[in-house]
Amino acid sequence: MAVPEMSQPTEVSVRQFVNDSGGVTRGLRDGRRYVLTMNGEPLAEVTPIRRHCFVTTSQAQAMFATAPTLDYTDLRRDLDVTITDELSDDPLEGTDL
Repeated sequence: MAVPEMSQPTEVSVRQFVNDSGGVTRGLRDGRRYVLTMNGEPLAEVTPIRRHCFVTTSQAQAMFATAPTLDYTDLRRDLDVTITDELSDDPLEGTDL
């Protein structure tokens, strides 16, 4: 059963993590997020890797919202330098077409 994505992370001390890494691992598989603490201070965030087969339009827009703006002229120049439009071999050679 997956935990809602917006749930607050669970605080786990490093000692608890070492003693119950199996429980934390199972929680990660269920979608839980953790904050590892040392002496009560946050040390690291541990989040499960999400494997999506499908991304909604709103998710894609959110992911690209912070992407740097591309300058078309610079991109075109870089592509022209890197990629040639010429075929080195005839892709249809040896076929019946």
